[in-house]
Amino acid sequence: MILNKFKSVSLAARLKTISLQLIALSIFSCNKTSNISANKANVSFTHVAYGVGPLTLMINGDTVFSAIPYDSATGYPYGIVTSQVSNTTIFENSDSFLTGFSSFRQGANYSIYIYDTLDKSSKSMIILQDNPPLNSDTTVSIRYLNFTPSSLIGLLLVNTRHSTPVASDTMVISPANFVGFNPTPSAYTFRPILAGNYNVIAFTDSTRPAPDSSNFRRMGNWTFSIISNYNFLLMGFGNLDSGLYKLQFKPVPLNN
Repeated sequence: MILNKFKSVSLAARLKTISLQLIALSIFSCNKTSNISANKANVSFTHVAYGVGPLTLMINGDTVFSAIPYDSATGYPYGIVTSQVSNTTIFENSDSFLTGFSSFRQGANYSIYIYDTLDKSSKSMIILQDNPPLNSDTTVSIRYLNFTPSSLIGLLLVNTRHSTPVASDTMVISPANFVGFNPTPSAYTFRPILAGNYNVIAFTDSTRPAPDSSNFRRMGNWTFSIISNYNFLLMGFGNLDSGLYKLQFKPVPLNN
């Protein structure tokens, strides 16, 4: 006779076994999720290089963004890259024209800009960390970059919440030089503004328009949502009112 050597298992023992299995599965799942996000950083990519075709960003041999045309910003959601010293290469079509090493901190967000004047030899890249401060319940953080190589240009922001603007509705961002003349990342910091609807005006030497308005250019009406922060980009050429390279204002939401 063959004896059954397996003992019966009590309900309590079964529940204990199931609990241990669930704990083990939970630990495994947490580790798996942690490994997915470990050693990763987040990047966005903006093409403001005049006279240059669609661009592809590769980091450590992986394509992060492809065929991004001039006047385009990937913004949010970010692309995911390895957080280490990385080999960063920019391609126009299949030709590599800009390469180097970039360092990305784990868990941090970055904006990568490719910019140029009409001189084909002057293509450059600047990488800024997207680290806006904590906002109040009514403000958003903005960072201004002037990619217009023609002159020093500032921005006048007029909040439209009142029919007649008051002093607190107006923010003046002092004229800034072309990024290519000041490629130091620390020069580009965030500042708070009230969330809401604004008239945006680009100006050169004064916030007061000249009789012929030659120092004043209206950039349109824009709404800046409380749920986001923004990179404010000025791009194109100050003497152009139309065409691909006309002067234009481009707010890029970061969703930090």
